[in-house]
Amino acid sequence: MRVAVLLSILASVSAFGIQSSTTPTFGAKAIALHAVPEGASAAILERQAKAERWFEIRTLSKEEAEAQLSGEELEAHKRYTAELEESMDKLQDIAKLMLKSLEPPTVKPKGKKQRKRDKWAKVQQREAARAAGKK
Repeated sequence: MRVAVLLSILASVSAFGIQSSTTPTFGAKAIALHAVPEGASAAILERQAKAERWFEIRTLSKEEAEAQLSGEELEAHKRYTAELEESMDKLQDIAKLMLKSLEPPTVKPKGKKQRKRDKWAKVQQREAARAAGKK
C-alpha cells in the first residue's frame, strides 16, 4: 500500500515537471547532429556541403564578406543582408504602429478659465452674426 502511494506521488510530481531536451535545435551542434550517414548519394553530400558553406557565409559581417567572399557568394550575402535589413525596418515600423495604438495620445482637459474664454468667444460670434444680419 505504501509503495503504491509513493509511486502515485512520484508519478504526479513528474507529470508537472519540465521536460528537458537533450538535443540542441539550433547552432553548430545541431548541424553536427544532422550529419549525413555513410553511403549517402553525391547529391545529398553536395547539398550538405552547400548548407554548411551557407551557414558560414550567413554569419559573416558586411566587412568580412567583402574581404573573404567573391562572385556568386558575395552577391548572395549582399541579397541576404539587404532582405534582412528590409524586414527589420518593416518590423520596426509595425512595432511603432502597435505602440501608437497601445498608447494613444492624450489631450489635456480644458481648465475652468479656458472653458469660460471659449464660451465668451461663442457669445461674441453670435452677437457679430446678429449685428451683420440686421444691417
